[in-house]
Amino acid sequence: MLRQLKEKTITSFRRTGLQKKEILFAMLIFGVTFLISAFAFGIAQYYFRYSAAVSHVESVKNEKLDMLESYFDGINNLTYNIAYSNWMQDICQNGVYTQRRQELQDNAHNFLGSLSTLYEENQFAVIALNGTRVTSTDSYRLDYNVDITEKEWYETLLRSGKYMEAEEGDGKGIYRKHPEWNMTLYYVIHDYNTLDMTGFFVITIPEKNLRELLNSEYEGMYFALECPDGRMITPGLPDNADIGNLSEEAAKVGRSYFAAENTLATDFFEWKLVTVFDKNAQNLDNPLFPGVFAAVLLLTGILLTVGAIAVSKYLTTPILKCARAMVKIKNNHLGILLPNPYNDELGELIGGYNDMSSSLFDLIEKNKTMTELQKEAEIKILESQINPHFLFNTLEIINGLILNRQEQEAMKVCETLGQLYRYNLRQDKWITLQEELEYTRQYLLIVKYKLNDLEVYFDVDEELSGITFMKMILQPLVENSIRHGFRYKTSECCISISASRRGERVHMEVMDNGSGMEESQLKELNQELEKIYQNPMEKLPESTHIGLRNVVQRLYLEYGDGLSVIIVTNAGYGMRIELEMPIEAVWKARD
Repeated sequence: MLRQLKEKTITSFRRTGLQKKEILFAMLIFGVTFLISAFAFGIAQYYFRYSAAVSHVESVKNEKLDMLESYFDGINNLTYNIAYSNWMQDICQNGVYTQRRQELQDNAHNFLGSLSTLYEENQFAVIALNGTRVTSTDSYRLDYNVDITEKEWYETLLRSGKYMEAEEGDGKGIYRKHPEWNMTLYYVIHDYNTLDMTGFFVITIPEKNLRELLNSEYEGMYFALECPDGRMITPGLPDNADIGNLSEEAAKVGRSYFAAENTLATDFFEWKLVTVFDKNAQNLDNPLFPGVFAAVLLLTGILLTVGAIAVSKYLTTPILKCARAMVKIKNNHLGILLPNPYNDELGELIGGYNDMSSSLFDLIEKNKTMTELQKEAEIKILESQINPHFLFNTLEIINGLILNRQEQEAMKVCETLGQLYRYNLRQDKWITLQEELEYTRQYLLIVKYKLNDLEVYFDVDEELSGITFMKMILQPLVENSIRHGFRYKTSECCISISASRRGERVHMEVMDNGSGMEESQLKELNQELEKIYQNPMEKLPESTHIGLRNVVQRLYLEYGDGLSVIIVTNAGYGMRIELEMPIEAVWKARD
């Protein structure tokens, strides 16, 4: 009974269309994945958010502690620099003339006023034991009835050299009145020669400046400084945050807040820094989230793999066979056909692929034949373009010899020209490198009648002398050097021709010591060559470098991107043309 039910189910599944099979499979995987993901993320969400909030509070509170400690350390450094400056030492000395003392007081008043502006309206004052008193601004007037030596904390000030007084209300501190609560810092000034105490340097920090230091650049983060007397200095704390009993480690207080309390230890005091964070104000990226996410993905992947294996023999395998066959077609393995035992949509897919493969094979073969015929025609046109160009230059040489009454030399040039043209009339597209070099040497014999001081050097690897080579490649490059490089040259003219093997490539160079090219001319020439690479079958327009461009176009038609052309030139010093081709393509070219 169970076996019959199983066979009936399998048969029904096979008859079901591919789209319905995919839908059923997707629904099953989606349902399982959803249940697992919902369960996993439901557990992890609370832990992740809690951990992220604690980590954020710890990081930001430490940053704020460091900032506050640096602020008071900066005040210390500023004070010591001022206390032992020359003007401070002078203003606290006894026996200074009245005029000089007034001058020192005015300068000190201006300097302290600048400091007050620079340090956000902190107030600075000097109280010297010689009776001199200077403040930073006129709006904060000193109370001359205040005697620091009578303060109850005076002995502490003498022992440590500094003291902090936090008072509130009018008539407190060293000024006549205060607009608000403030923190006053006292420093002892010593004579740097005798080390005797000569006065006091006083810094008054208004509460608003302390509140500005406690402002947070992080959304949802709040800070407060708690004094020993219970005063709370803060730009603002949430009303519903319970900060009654806090510890140094961040912990949750209330439904949406995390808070911590740490000691801010400076040279003056040890107060408490309260940090409060509203977790609803920021969406923090938790470092644990990727791990949980990866674990869920891994579990989902395992389920998907198991499910895919169960149905791959029927659904995935034929599709993958089609994909692999298409990759082979892309790599020029044409005409691949697949067996088609299927009667549903998969059968239609494979049947369509087989029809496409057959049609594509026929089309590419036809296109390939037409392209080869077109390329051969283009190369023949380019070769025919070189011959009139070469003949014109040679006739110029013959004409010059006749005008100079050098008839015998003119006859020799004509004989050599006849030999060259008999060679050109050969229908062979490919020759050996040795034949091309011999052809170039015969051409140079003609040229030497025009350039008596021409020197030519050959450096060819013997291993390469028998390689297959396209006809009329080196001669146009040599002619280019003679026609353009030596046109205005009056000293010795040199041409170097070399061929060597570099790994799996054949490297050839034609170099001359002619006039070379300007940078703008080289740029224009490279642009013309780039057009050849982009459309090698386009007809060459008129140009002063027809020989060079003709050579590059014919080679590129044959070797494509396997060809490398480098032109190195310097105006007044010559030119070097480098050609490189794959060694395998060179050997097999004639095949």
